[in-house]
Amino acid sequence: METVALKMDRRHVELLKQHAQARGASQAAIVRELIDRHLGGNAKASLHEQARDLCGSLSGPKNLSTRKLKGYGRD
Repeated sequence: METVALKMDRRHVELLKQHAQARGASQAAIVRELIDRHLGGNAKASLHEQARDLCGSLSGPKNLSTRKLKGYGRD
């Protein structure tokens, strides 16, 4: 890999730091991901890679067939 130096506004640096910390990734990894996503590197990404930030974001029973029906389908 090559090293690149850039100048950024403080607010962009803070956003980058916060996002990297929240994701548990390095700032460089976040920048690489954003470049790939916005400059065309995402064409070969799998559906899981594209929806990675959504994985695990729902809560509830794993088997929805266990919930009790009320009204519709039941008398």
